[in-house]
Amino acid sequence: MTVRQSEEELEARLAAERLGAPFLVYRDGADRQRIVPLEPGRRAVTIGRRDEADVSLPWDPECSRLHAELQLRAGEWTVSDDGLSQNGTWVNELRLVGRRRLADGDILRIGRTLFTFSQPGVIGIGPTLVPGS
Repeated sequence: MTVRQSEEELEARLAAERLGAPFLVYRDGADRQRIVPLEPGRRAVTIGRRDEADVSLPWDPECSRLHAELQLRAGEWTVSDDGLSQNGTWVNELRLVGRRRLADGDILRIGRTLFTFSQPGVIGIGPTLVPGS
């Protein structure tokens, strides 16, 4: 699915990338781009249909009141559902089971809403090797 961005939206996303901190990008119920910075001091971000959620999606009928949570653990952002949602959380079109570490460019589907996780400038330390590899 290709989303056409306006010049202003593209500039806002580039500005967020220049800050170097991780962020989420999604489109709201009015089809406007929203950028949610994931500040280093913040340890968790809730996503759900309730107003009390950090990222509230009241327009999305397939999103649960409390649907998923992003957490910062040992310097890595993770997403978990832990049975909070009725319709599940999807990462790169695979249903999330438990917790998953996020990587730059991952696409999260929560209800009908798509999020892109961006972590500019981070180069991973590589995969963990299986003994004997």
